[in-house]
Amino acid sequence: MRQTEGAMSDGENAVKSELAAEVLRSFGTLRFAATGWSMLPSIWPGETLVVERVEPHQVRIGDVVLVGREGRLCAHRVVSTVEGSGTPQWFTQGDALSMPDRPVAANELLGRVAYVIRSGKPVTLSTELSAPAKVIAKIVRRSFFAARVLVSLHSMVRTSEMPDPREAVLPCQG
Repeated sequence: MRQTEGAMSDGENAVKSELAAEVLRSFGTLRFAATGWSMLPSIWPGETLVVERVEPHQVRIGDVVLVGREGRLCAHRVVSTVEGSGTPQWFTQGDALSMPDRPVAANELLGRVAYVIRSGKPVTLSTELSAPAKVIAKIVRRSFFAARVLVSLHSMVRTSEMPDPREAVLPCQG
């Protein structure tokens, strides 16, 4: 398969995943931009996720966790735990996906999304989707076209909300 412009190779993804894991181990916090649609409407492409290192016993159902597996990063919501495995394991699932991911092992857990930076402001993610968010997630889950339209509209709104840097008010020097 030919790599498209802007897409990362498996090797680049693996390096990115390893680097993220090392930053979390060393500093306890990681910030990065979301790129996928699987967590719509909770997390939109381009929003900044702030991830904090957590111990496996701190993970709860409803948390959005960052997982590193097979050289890729994935931030999905914990929907259940795996019982009787002896070591902590969780099932995760994107809010806009119809099926859960395969179980996440403790060694794949990188951290928990503490908050998202949306339009320049920190927003804490709810552990449950609101009724309107559930409707949006179902629409996205069922229609790729609808998902594209929603992401495009969201991007246009976000762009129109951003201040023009040429109109920035600078504090007086005194």
